[in-house]
Amino acid sequence: MAAGRLGTDRDTLWATPVSRVDITTWYKVIHDPIPTNAKLNRIHMASTDACKECGSSDTLLHRPTECGEGSAHCGQVRCLIARITRTTPVRIPGEWLLRRPFHLCPIQRHRAVLWLLARYVTFRIHRSRTSTSQVLMDYMRRSRWKLYGRHNRSKIVANFLTVLDSP
Repeated sequence: MAAGRLGTDRDTLWATPVSRVDITTWYKVIHDPIPTNAKLNRIHMASTDACKECGSSDTLLHRPTECGEGSAHCGQVRCLIARITRTTPVRIPGEWLLRRPFHLCPIQRHRAVLWLLARYVTFRIHRSRTSTSQVLMDYMRRSRWKLYGRHNRSKIVANFLTVLDSP
């Protein structure tokens, strides 16, 4: 799991095998055009930078990783990525949600991790922040079956997403 050169085909958001909605959502989280309370407060358009859900500072990283059940969900996704990459969850950096500075071999493993991250960000941004871990896993499994319906699935992600089947 070595850091790769940025800008290659592996690192582009558009090479990720997900829907355009997922790509657009992840793009917004990466490039920060969403008006969070922290951003609005900096330009004096909001009276506070507090999150309406939990009261912490409302940033884009806060929404998918900390707010509501975010820390539990983030830990669960880190465990899945650790199983795909054959490492421990503590070695999976939190900034992988915003910057993809990793290069995994084979390409199917790399795409599987990108798929997992993109689906997770979409789930956390578009769903209720109080969704349970079971709802997250059901969402991931349903999404995987859509991906597995594609005729070239073995070339895209191989069987790396079978980590969603075990607890």
